[in-house]
Amino acid sequence: MDHPSRCAAGCSRWARRLLERFVRFKGKIAFVVVTRYHGGAYVVFSHELNDGMKVAALAGSYASVIGGAAAAAVIFGRDVRKRALADARVHAARAELEASRDAPTRAAKRSHLSRVIEEVTLEKQADVAAEFDAVHTVERAQNVGSLHTIIEPHELRKMLASWLAE
Repeated sequence: MDHPSRCAAGCSRWARRLLERFVRFKGKIAFVVVTRYHGGAYVVFSHELNDGMKVAALAGSYASVIGGAAAAAVIFGRDVRKRALADARVHAARAELEASRDAPTRAAKRSHLSRVIEEVTLEKQADVAAEFDAVHTVERAQNVGSLHTIIEPHELRKMLASWLAE
C-alpha cells in the first residue's frame, strides 16, 4: 500500500497538471455546478483562469472553499464545543453527575454525560454546518465574480447550447 504522503504528492502533481492544461486550453469550456463545489474545484474552475470559460450553477447548489460539514468540524470546532457545553441537556447531565455520591452511580452518570456531550456536539456541528452553507451559496459566489449565472435546472440545456453557439 502506498504511503499517504506519496498519495498526496501524486494528487498534487495530478492537480497541477490539470490546472496547467486548463489555463492553456484554447476553446470553449462550460462548467456547471449541479450540487456543490469546494476547495480546489472552486479555485481551478474559475473563469478568471481561462477566458474561454463560462461558469454557471444550478439554483440551490453551493460554492465555497470548504464545505459546511468540514468547516464545522475543523475551523469552527471551538464554537461547536462551546455551543454543546452550553446546551441545557449537557447542564442537566452534569448536574446529575455532581449530585451523585457513590462510585458506581458516578461512573454511570459520567458515562451518560459523555454520551450526551457527544450527541449534542453532533447536533451543534450540523447546526454550524447549515449556517456556513447558508452563507456560502452560489448567489454569493456570483456576487464575488466566481460565477456568470445561476439557472433553474430546466434551463440548463438551452443555456449550454447558447454558450456553445457564441
